[in-house]
Amino acid sequence: MELGVSRLSEEVGKKKVVGRDVATVLGIICIVLAVGLVGAVADYASIISGKDDTIASLNSQIAEKDDTISYMHSDMDTQYSQISSLLLQVGDLGNIVNLTTSTVWISHETISQPAASYTHWTFSASYAGYVSVWVLTSINTTNVYIRVIYAAYGVNFNQQIDVGASGTAVFPILPSSSIEIRVSNSNLINGATETVRITYYY
Repeated sequence: MELGVSRLSEEVGKKKVVGRDVATVLGIICIVLAVGLVGAVADYASIISGKDDTIASLNSQIAEKDDTISYMHSDMDTQYSQISSLLLQVGDLGNIVNLTTSTVWISHETISQPAASYTHWTFSASYAGYVSVWVLTSINTTNVYIRVIYAAYGVNFNQQIDVGASGTAVFPILPSSSIEIRVSNSNLINGATETVRITYYY
């Protein structure tokens, strides 16, 4: 009887030892797995952080390129505007050289004059050109004349052109700040009423 109990005790003892060994092994496996999981999570976190940095860098590069494109577009707009302005200036200068630009100094102004008197206006011209003076009288007279007077570049200009009852007189113009234009009724007896138009071509 004692022999049977002793064997049973030995078997139970062996089973306890085996159970503890299994538990120890399982514990070690769990620890290893836990450490591996923590390492994997840390590794993935590092990878994600690196990818976030890469995305931020790419976004920064895209923003810089957008700024560069925007600046280039703005710079091109400015250059295009400057070129257009220069082309307009060249066109204006070409018109001036060809005397195709004009300014109306007097537009159909009606004046009344006593006998033997004149009406005058003073103008300023920045470019060489010519002035056209058109006169139409409202009475039948042949005593109307036009005179242009100015001094410029050593030239003292003083010229008179008779237009009779009506007509147009043309005078050369040099740049001057004081160009006097007279419309005169030289009739010694009768007054006159005239309609005048003066145009400067340059």
